Amino acid sequence: MISRSHVVAGARVVRLSTTAFAVSTIVGFIAVSTFSSQYGSRATVVLDATSSDTALAAAVLHQQRSGLHCSEKPTLTDVVLFQRDGAAAVTVLTFDQAIKASSASEGWIRRYCI
Repeated sequence: MISRSHVVAGARVVRLSTTAFAVSTIVGFIAVSTFSSQYGSRATVVLDATSSDTALAAAVLHQQRSGLHCSEKPTLTDVVLFQRDGAAAVTVLTFDQAIKASSASEGWIRRYCI
């Protein structure tokens, strides 16, 4: 037989477990909501479709004459037009090289050519 004290103790354990679960769920929901409201929103990106950079225009024209199509949309390719900080010239790098150089803040990716 189960004594009355075991039933009361079991009921307390169930109530405490339920309360702890409810509190942790609420805290988790608040944490996820805060994170998603701060970092989950879409940012507006403004792209310069008409660049007056003659070095970039010449590099794009050279790639187009080679049969490639260049765009600002990120694409996995081996031909990336990259411009280093302070340099007027636009160089051709592989995708890996361009990502490493961009991550190191050496310059920025101007076009992806496929």
